[in-house]
Amino acid sequence: MRAFIAVQIKPSDYLANVFRIFSSMKGVKVTEYGNVHLTIKFLGDIDDAKASDICRGISGIEASSFYLETEGLGAFPSTARPRVIYVECRSDGLYSLLAEVGRFVPIEKDFIPHITIGRVKHRIAMPDIEFMKEKYNVDEVCLFKSELKPSGPIYTKICCKHLENTDKNDST
Repeated sequence: MRAFIAVQIKPSDYLANVFRIFSSMKGVKVTEYGNVHLTIKFLGDIDDAKASDICRGISGIEASSFYLETEGLGAFPSTARPRVIYVECRSDGLYSLLAEVGRFVPIEKDFIPHITIGRVKHRIAMPDIEFMKEKYNVDEVCLFKSELKPSGPIYTKICCKHLENTDKNDST
């Protein structure tokens, strides 16, 4: 199965509107509302045994819930030539979660926390959007199965770990 470890994000009305702006642009395939997430680790194709190992790892995570702060818009490889458009994110709590996940799968050193807005099919000019920072509560991490369909990917939760609510005063 094609799989990844991620935290789901339920977009606010504001963020959903940012997604709508990009969905109105020709050549941009926007992430569906119910599929919005921050990928911690893309695993590619794994078998059931590997999925079971990863679920055991996820069940042992000791990270606390945290707030993820959106910072602005970005693009890979660059905003001048976007192929993937994303929302930049930051959070100290996210790095604690990454360290926990890194105990059972390798995490890339150049990890860039982001929420993918969409993929660009041909050259576009990035719209000028005044971005409003927001905070999102993250209280669950999951292993997802990703089935690619012509209509778009279908994500299914395989296993999840609820992150306990501790002191969130350290919000970023």
